[in-house]
Amino acid sequence: YELVQHSGNVLPRLYLLLTVGSVYIKSKEAPAKDVLKDLVEMCRGVQHPMRGLFLRNYLSQASKDKLPDAGSEYEGSGGAVADAVSFVLTNFGEMNKLWVRMQHQGPLREKEKRERERSELRILVGTNLVRLSQLEGVTLEVYEKTVLPTVLEQVVNCKDAIAQEYLMDCIIQVFPVEYHIATLPV
Repeated sequence: YELVQHSGNVLPRLYLLLTVGSVYIKSKEAPAKDVLKDLVEMCRGVQHPMRGLFLRNYLSQASKDKLPDAGSEYEGSGGAVADAVSFVLTNFGEMNKLWVRMQHQGPLREKEKRERERSELRILVGTNLVRLSQLEGVTLEVYEKTVLPTVLEQVVNCKDAIAQEYLMDCIIQVFPVEYHIATLPV
């Protein structure tokens, strides 16, 4: 894990680091929460929207079975549900920013092409919300106090109609109806 951080080029180094980090978590030599936090922060080194999206998607895939969720082998000394939620929400927020930034890349005459690409890549951002909904530790209380406010903040702050529509659709589809009804102001 330490040696990989001294590799030459940033993008290949980060892919290698994510792979080694995944194995490092599995070895339980360090708490999962610390390694995951490290990895999600290191991914900020890639600012190119498309490359960053795919790198963060790889991070999400490589870590999905290593999150300190309720009942998982990484809960306890490896972290708590709050750490898993924080990790996924951080990755989601960064992926959403990269995805929204894609609209400003390239010349104006290619706007339609970029919007088509963004439409095809939206699933990468949505997988984070699916991952959140699959965590056993995301109870109604966690959803109401942590998940929903953070996700809605992202939706509002991105100020992009395509992203707002898609993310609201994701929220509605991936979380249970009971959670939505319980969070409606009465």
